[in-house]
Amino acid sequence: MSRYFFDVENGGLTVDEEGTELDGDEAVASLAMRTLLDIARFEVLAHDERQMSVTARDEAGMPVYRTELTVRAAWLLAHPG
Repeated sequence: MSRYFFDVENGGLTVDEEGTELDGDEAVASLAMRTLLDIARFEVLAHDERQMSVTARDEAGMPVYRTELTVRAAWLLAHPG
C-alpha cells in the first residue's frame, strides 16, 4: 500500500497534509471521485456556478490523478418568488 494525498480546489486550495493509505490505481481514482461528489453535494446549493476539483498526489508529491466538476444552474423562466 502507498500513501496518497487529496488536494481540493473549491474557490480556494485545501492541501491534504495527512494522506490516506491505498492499494492501487482504482482505489485512488475512486476516493478522488467520492471526495469530489461529497463536496459537490453541499456546495452547489449556494451557487449558480461552481468549479471544483480533487488532485491526488503520491508520496513524493507528484500529481497522479485529477477529477473535476463544473456545475451551472439558472432559472429558465422568471424566478417564481
